[in-house]
Amino acid sequence: MKKKNVCILVLLAALFAACSDSDIVDPTELPPLETQKILVLCEGIWNHDNSTLAFYDLKSKTTDPDYFTTVNKRGLGDTANDMIKYGSKIYIVVNESGTIEVIDAATGKSLKQIEMKEKTAEGKEINKQPRYAAAYGGKVYVTSYDDTVTRIDTVLLAIDGSVTVGRDPEGICIKNGKIYVANSGGLDFPNYDKTVSVIDLKSFEEIKKIEVGLNPYQVFADSQGDVYVSVRGDYADITPSFKKISPSYEVSAIANLTVSEFTIVNDKAYILYNEWGKESVVKVFDCKTEKVVTDNFVTDGTAISNGYKITADAYSGDVYVTTSDYTTSGNVLCFDNKGEYKFTLPSVGIGPNKIILLD
Repeated sequence: MKKKNVCILVLLAALFAACSDSDIVDPTELPPLETQKILVLCEGIWNHDNSTLAFYDLKSKTTDPDYFTTVNKRGLGDTANDMIKYGSKIYIVVNESGTIEVIDAATGKSLKQIEMKEKTAEGKEINKQPRYAAAYGGKVYVTSYDDTVTRIDTVLLAIDGSVTVGRDPEGICIKNGKIYVANSGGLDFPNYDKTVSVIDLKSFEEIKKIEVGLNPYQVFADSQGDVYVSVRGDYADITPSFKKISPSYEVSAIANLTVSEFTIVNDKAYILYNEWGKESVVKVFDCKTEKVVTDNFVTDGTAISNGYKITADAYSGDVYVTTSDYTTSGNVLCFDNKGEYKFTLPSVGIGPNKIILLD
């Protein structure tokens, strides 16, 4: 073997010895050097079959508010809840249609529509009602209101496993060789669930349920292995809360933080807080120091009405906030990393809920 090849092998061995599997970054998942294109998923109105995927090219100023239909000559479906980019594909979770729409990230062309349905003993087909997705190790994992997490092989684009968790699971994230799933129990109102399920990645079995509070909703992890959970409460007597699960499964409350929606990017939790009759507020929490960086990220006085979802650009630090009144077309507001207003994408669709930034 040539000396050059030996050196390369030694270097690779050293790198892999220094990293756990959760630390190795897939180059296809690195953020773009500069965001040039934006995809906005809009859920539409429940039972109206009017979910859309909007496309915006920031360089050419090209826009298409119904990009999926333009490319594929058909609609996306009913109540699209989530989408993730993994490798060269984008996976769109369409709840009421009971499908996972897999599209090519570069062209928007549909590669496959995966049915998320089960058959009863009588042969009746029942919608699993998929909700949210996460990806790792060549698999996509999807929570569904039939109290399961479904595993999808990203090469075959086919379901290859399912595991039962708590009631009506919502948010999902992957860290520490485990899958964390927020069990809301939302369909059993007022008898909500209180737990986060922990699934071992290798065995694909639930190994633990952690009690975090009434009606857990979103889960995201930081680089230290801590998992943060937004807990909604009962919308009346029990108020929302923000919890942290350590790698050893210890639960602690983050004081004085109320979360409507949040995401974690570069160890910062970007938190959207809505209060009835008031303008929405964006706060930033540092996951490493466990302190609030700012109580109001927007520094130029720009008002956010009907804030709905929040996204942050891992490279630039730009923050995107969508707005929604649930019945008319909403907007996307972009702020730079100093909290100053940059631009608005107007009337992107009804209920804009997830943004993917592309180079």
